[in-house]
Amino acid sequence: MKKRAKKSSRRRWLLHLVMASILYRRGRSCLLLAVLAMATGLITALLTVSAVMEKRVAAEVRNYGANLVVMPAAARLDVGSGGFRFGVIDEPAYLKQNELTRVLEGNKRIIADYSLHLSGFLKSGPTEIPVEGVVFDQVRRLFPWWQLKGNWPAAHEGVAGADLAARFGWRPGDAVALEGASSAGRIRLVGIVSTGGDEDGELFLALGELQELLALPGQVSQARLMADAGKVTEAAGHLQGELPRVAVREVRQVARTSEALLRKVQLLMLLVTAVVVIACGGSVGSTLSATVLERGKEIGLMKAMGGVKREVMFVFAAEAALLGAAGGILGYLAGSAIASLIVTTVFTAPAEASLAFLPISVGAGITLALLAGIGPLVTVLRLEPVRILRGE
Repeated sequence: MKKRAKKSSRRRWLLHLVMASILYRRGRSCLLLAVLAMATGLITALLTVSAVMEKRVAAEVRNYGANLVVMPAAARLDVGSGGFRFGVIDEPAYLKQNELTRVLEGNKRIIADYSLHLSGFLKSGPTEIPVEGVVFDQVRRLFPWWQLKGNWPAAHEGVAGADLAARFGWRPGDAVALEGASSAGRIRLVGIVSTGGDEDGELFLALGELQELLALPGQVSQARLMADAGKVTEAAGHLQGELPRVAVREVRQVARTSEALLRKVQLLMLLVTAVVVIACGGSVGSTLSATVLERGKEIGLMKAMGGVKREVMFVFAAEAALLGAAGGILGYLAGSAIASLIVTTVFTAPAEASLAFLPISVGAGITLALLAGIGPLVTVLRLEPVRILRGE
């Protein structure tokens, strides 16, 4: 009991010594606090701006459209948009819609969005026309650059590509007779779509209606996917493993552009953060070194009075840790304010202060303070108490 009480009393004395030291050297403590706050504030600001930039890059990349295409392994489909080409259809091949949807819905972590497509040909009078069945809500999300004159279709309605409409003289409101493998019907055109790609030569119907006309219930020709920026290769490999009878291919121009852009943004922010940490770390180190060295006699006196190295280290480490934690909190507040100003003025995006960066800021402050004080403290501790007190 006596040993325990003595130990507790010694700890209280050491903590009192730490607090007294901080308060006694208020000027030096405030200077160190300001330097640590500046360092952690810049780190917080850079992390916050980097996070916002990643979100903005991901949002901009979505405007490029699909970056992956899933197709039957046995097919050579003419897929893509504009200049994005993969090959020529050799023979019809299809995917099971329910199986494909189940896998895609189960991989929302890496698949941001997708659209299902069924390609085929229907007769309009004596002429065969290329037709594509889609889910129009999916197409509207995945291909935002499609320019539509008119309205998006409802049941028994469709939209025609600009080239196809010009070829037949179709206009919104016209009724078009269509004949498929199993049935025939009429659809009403409600819009003309222009994409700048091969879609301009196709007629678009609701996926379920085209499946019925072609007698292909529950079948699709391909799925076009939007994988999250930076996860295109991962998504392709993962889907290929879950769907072994399909081919997953990258729309390389889009995929590589998005991933390269995101990597450059992340590398830039990493380099800037590293430079800031090194520069501020040097400033913290010089301030702490001066503090430790000027307290050499205090250290010698503590050792002469029976203080062991562990206890002396505890006093200075606790003092540095407290200042580092306080500097981290102040830095988080200042950095969040700076980041909000940058984000709103430069990126015209809403300010997003994240509490997730608070422990990072506090941890960075404590780490900088401890690392900066280790060198000079170890040097002083190696000296004999008598030599320190003599001023040698």
